[in-house]
Amino acid sequence: VPSSQKSHQDGELQCRHTFTGKHIDGILGKIIQMSNLEHVPQCRSREKEWNFNIMDFIACLYSHLDEYNEVCHLSTLFSKRHPCSIYEILCWFSGLPHSTVYSALPGGITKLLDKPKNQPIDSGDSGLEIEFVNQKEFYLDAYPTRFTYENIEAVLTLICSKSYDVLARIAGTGDEHTRYACEYANNSLKLHYPKTADDCLSMLLDMLRRLLSVFRFLESKCSYSAVEFGWADCQYGKNVPTTKSHCNDRSTDEATCQAECKPKRQSKCQPNCQPTSPLMSYLNDCLPGHLPHQLTNVGCKPECKTCPGNKPGMPCLTPIGFRGFSGSIKTGAQLCSIIKKILGNGMIACLFTLAPRPPTNLPEHFQFAVSLAKGLSASKQSKVDGIKTLADTIADSITDRSIKLYEDTAELVDPICEAYGNKGIEHRKQKPDAKRNLSCISLTSACINEEHCVPYLSPLSCDTYHYLVNKQSNSYLSWAVYLPWTFHKYLASLLDAFKAIRCEDWGCSNCLHTDICKGESHGMLNPAEKGTGCQCTSVVHCNGVSPTLYQYGFTFRDAQNLISLKRNCFNMRSHLYNVVNSDYFTELFKQCDMLLWRIREPFSYLVLTLWLLSLLYLLHIMVIRLDLLHIKSHLHSPSSHRIAAQSLLAAARVNKLNRVFYLQP
Repeated sequence: VPSSQKSHQDGELQCRHTFTGKHIDGILGKIIQMSNLEHVPQCRSREKEWNFNIMDFIACLYSHLDEYNEVCHLSTLFSKRHPCSIYEILCWFSGLPHSTVYSALPGGITKLLDKPKNQPIDSGDSGLEIEFVNQKEFYLDAYPTRFTYENIEAVLTLICSKSYDVLARIAGTGDEHTRYACEYANNSLKLHYPKTADDCLSMLLDMLRRLLSVFRFLESKCSYSAVEFGWADCQYGKNVPTTKSHCNDRSTDEATCQAECKPKRQSKCQPNCQPTSPLMSYLNDCLPGHLPHQLTNVGCKPECKTCPGNKPGMPCLTPIGFRGFSGSIKTGAQLCSIIKKILGNGMIACLFTLAPRPPTNLPEHFQFAVSLAKGLSASKQSKVDGIKTLADTIADSITDRSIKLYEDTAELVDPICEAYGNKGIEHRKQKPDAKRNLSCISLTSACINEEHCVPYLSPLSCDTYHYLVNKQSNSYLSWAVYLPWTFHKYLASLLDAFKAIRCEDWGCSNCLHTDICKGESHGMLNPAEKGTGCQCTSVVHCNGVSPTLYQYGFTFRDAQNLISLKRNCFNMRSHLYNVVNSDYFTELFKQCDMLLWRIREPFSYLVLTLWLLSLLYLLHIMVIRLDLLHIKSHLHSPSSHRIAAQSLLAAARVNKLNRVFYLQP
């Protein structure tokens, strides 16, 4: 810091009272004399013609940087390589504004939105009225709120700009051994960008699903300190050791080697294995329990070589892909701050409504079920000026798709809300063995009594179905009717994985010398000793629970609350078991079958009637000769029933068969 004291050494710093912010502003605004033939006046001629300052020079350089990135993208127009890691996905988003397809995205997006009413514009004395359509006012009515093209445009701009910031925050700005930050946006990785807006939107949404799942996990882990088993204080960056690091000869956090009391023949510096950072290991794809799958393609046809087929509902885990680090050492809290800027108020989730697809894994099923139940049970106060709510559009879809055969729509809507939603049953006093619905393990608030709601699970795919568009109600109804059985199977798979956790494999010291937490008994009480079981203080303390949830696309909803309330593995297993075996699911299955039967009932009876008539006809002709059509046989020979099959192949016989006359009186 500059100082006016003579005892302080300021070096080349000029400590003067005149050096203030106003002085710097004057330097930046100082006019630079130059001729009109120089580059800057020609480059900035569209905006100003004279009085150029240093900010004009910077703007000139910045505009040429964009041009340079666009030229680099032209050289990779025919690239076929798809992003296969979070690092490459971030690079893809950073370069998207410079690609040739970016200018076509607005037209591809607006055709998926609802067009607003044209606004008449008075042309003056001519008496003509011109109708004007504002592209930014194209919209979609959705739950929980309507959004417009202006919101979508802002979200796309945010993703592309902040992707560069995330890359620079994690990997650094580059050095001689790594990739420089100026290469993030120029497609130096030679990634594929689709040629059409439709293909680009499909690829964009698939990569965004993978990216936001990782961001949600990092936000959850980096929001808690080490006391809550979070990563807020974990370091990452250049020279931070991971599980792949070798033993160093010198400690990075010690000023000197402690070798004064060692024999002379012994090395002054002893090998020192530093404790690794789980956050750094996660970014390097080497954190135990969080190892990714091997992706070879993303987009319309994602390809993964290592997705397990014997674990239903498990999502594909995208590699993180950060390898070279050039930046200074930072903490998880610093990374969390920039991720929260991207996630923001959740408006980024509106992009997924442009091309909705049915849920394919457990976290997507989970989020769709919760969002659907919230939308169906939302307050009717949101209906303003005739705008229909999601519940209204779903009811109309039920009536339309059932051809008005399923009259009481509440017979299906109520079981959905009871099985998935929070329809006034969570905080009601219940018996210990009472069945629970889905929201009892995912609400943000917890009940004081451990038998009620507990914030155990938060799906990492929470953005995928956060918005439900009214115009897609037919698709939502189809998913709600046909997919509950698949969802139930995926939940049972998660319960089986939770029961299969072996605490000794995860180093839980309290459970190393017990027979509990082995095989399929994790979370069970010890039958030999009443009140004993998994000895971990809470599910957050159990080392095997968090990795298991991550593999199935979940994280803890509120780790701090779970620790303070001491919700242990037995409590979580009991809640999961009661949800999977809930009577609400049984009733939902029954009503889904009933809806399908009501639709098929008239046609089923019609088919049954036709079959009965056919059977009666066959029985009648077996008893009485019934020749209603007076059909004559074309084989007039008395021995026609003894004609050999070979003789029919003769040319004469074949020609004779052509002269057949049916239906003669």
